[in-house]
Amino acid sequence: MYTRSKIALGVVTAYLAFRVARYLMAKDAANSAAKGQVAYGKWTKRDISQYTGADGKPVLIALDGKVYDVSEGRGFYGPGGAYSVFAGRDASRLLATQSFDDGMTEAELDAPIDPLDDLVGDDREGLNVYVGLFNVKYRCVGELVEPSADTQL
Repeated sequence: MYTRSKIALGVVTAYLAFRVARYLMAKDAANSAAKGQVAYGKWTKRDISQYTGADGKPVLIALDGKVYDVSEGRGFYGPGGAYSVFAGRDASRLLATQSFDDGMTEAELDAPIDPLDDLVGDDREGLNVYVGLFNVKYRCVGELVEPSADTQL
């Protein structure tokens, strides 16, 4: 026999499940809206720096020479996310070494692409793990290249 407390618990549980489902559907809709906004191409560090998820823009991260649209992970990489420091930049070395810094600098934007040729052992393996994850989870939208006249989208 059902008691009032069991009925109340059932109603609260159903309500919470509804709220969670509604939140997840809204989040998926927002992520889906952001999908497809980025064309495949050649990107410079300065190009991708405009895509941090701010103002509803997609979130891009460069990793080992490729640029990924990680907008589906906006909760992690977008503004206010735990990993937002990686958004809009070449995060290869940071992810490989599990380093967090204070964010992108103007000097970083103007520096050549890090060749990563000094990464060995656990750091290289860590980078490879992230590359594998990004290849499975996110859409590659191009290559990270040095600035030149032909790299504009």
